[in-house]
Amino acid sequence: MHSTNKENTNKDGQAIGRKGAESRARLLEATCKLLAELPSARKLTASSIARAAGLASQTFYLYFDDVEEILLSLSAVASEDTTDVIAALDAPWDLSAPRDYTARVVETFYQYWDRHRAILNIRNYMADRGDEPFAKLRNASAIPIITRIAARIRTAQGEDRLTERDSLARAIIFFSATERMAARYAANTGQTLMPGGDELKRAEADILALLISPPTLR
Repeated sequence: MHSTNKENTNKDGQAIGRKGAESRARLLEATCKLLAELPSARKLTASSIARAAGLASQTFYLYFDDVEEILLSLSAVASEDTTDVIAALDAPWDLSAPRDYTARVVETFYQYWDRHRAILNIRNYMADRGDEPFAKLRNASAIPIITRIAARIRTAQGEDRLTERDSLARAIIFFSATERMAARYAANTGQTLMPGGDELKRAEADILALLISPPTLR
């Protein structure tokens, strides 16, 4: 079981000073490094994380109850790092020629996943299992993106033609598919029978361009 970790105090209720903050940061960094190296997050242990951070095993428990809690902390950091994606979605766009805009949005989303793929896959796996804290992080990260896509779709289609709920439904479908492809992007490399990453991104940009193009321009 995990709990919400307070970054300003350790598990003994003591204020975290400079040295404590450095130790906590080292544990987080070591976990990221191990996630990139290990075949599965199931191989993670508190002792392996502490060892990779160059700290004693008991130091881990000063800042985290268990491995799940440190994964939740990393998930929170990754979930909040969507500023570039939001900026790409909020950028000006030409209704009559949306392809440049949609290509930037898709590329920026993939760059976000490239930065955090390992921990985002864990976050989503835990959310799909029904783990509420991970699900909350996933939803909080996704909703601002989805609502922006939905607004673009409704603007293009016309509010008299498409309801807000229908726009959201289309945005959710597009987001879910794009997120799944971004999550699998690295795994698709070298599979000759499968489209490559660039082909997937072009297809996603094309689909989004269709969604945000006025019907008269299709």
